[in-house]
Amino acid sequence: MPHSALTHPGLVAGFILASLLPALAFEGRYRTPANSMTIRSTGSGLFKVDAEISSSRCVGVISARGRLQGDRLVAEAKEDGEVCRLEIRRKGRGIEVSESGQCSLFHGANCNYVGTYSPR
Repeated sequence: MPHSALTHPGLVAGFILASLLPALAFEGRYRTPANSMTIRSTGSGLFKVDAEISSSRCVGVISARGRLQGDRLVAEAKEDGEVCRLEIRRKGRGIEVSESGQCSLFHGANCNYVGTYSPR
């Protein structure tokens, strides 16, 4: 029996792949000179973001959870009732990270997770 254009297996596979690409685009390991970040899918559209800072000014670690919101991944971590929010956008092969909220709880006052990260 011939397949209609709407049910052709190649089109269905292409649609599934296209719907997964935004999520897959964020997964990976990234770095700046002082920071590292790993982004993993945990299923059901959720992600785990682990980041570390190691510089002469400070040391920090965060483990945040989030989901896609439009063209960005937004992940949050909570400590003592305070929230640190990381917003992650694609930039070429890497990512650009901004933060808001009470992130100093996760890295001190002298550094941050902000910056452009390259794949590693």
